[in-house]
Amino acid sequence: MQGLVDFATDIADGISVVLPAFCYLAALGCFMFFGWTLWTWSQPHRHHHHHWHRPWVPIVSLVLCGVFASFPKFLSMTNVSLGTDAVVSLGQYAPTTPPTVSTSVLGNSPQQSVLNVVQLFQYFFEAFGAGCIFWAILRWRGIINGHVQGSPTSCGIQFLFGACCMNIMTIATGIVNLFQTGG
Repeated sequence: MQGLVDFATDIADGISVVLPAFCYLAALGCFMFFGWTLWTWSQPHRHHHHHWHRPWVPIVSLVLCGVFASFPKFLSMTNVSLGTDAVVSLGQYAPTTPPTVSTSVLGNSPQQSVLNVVQLFQYFFEAFGAGCIFWAILRWRGIINGHVQGSPTSCGIQFLFGACCMNIMTIATGIVNLFQTGG
């Protein structure tokens, strides 16, 4: 079990290293798209541009440029909206030490077993949740740009799933408390 926890923590470390780079590349891409769209609209053949009938697309890209450039603050606001006070820091890398698996992972009750397992894999859930939020925003941008087929509602559901994964310990504790009170 310790090997699985170590592996999951290493994957979480990898995600937390790669995600800021993806965020800054997405911010740069959104800004370049904004500039390119404004430049092509100033040309005489602008009626042939595929975003001519959707003038909000470059503005949304400019706003998303700011979201991607300040992604850790955006994730912190998401955590506060979900009821926690966790602050996200993707800019400074500090390798996480995997939690040590004790011999009593199962605990005294099924509820305690669930909390123990969730606590062991908490780093992975947090990094995976941040990645889900990033890809939900990126996919939403593709949908409104007309490059990806899909529903913006599915992006909202993916965003909510990522926010729940980032706050997995709070959610698991709440569910365990709900079952303990019989509610």
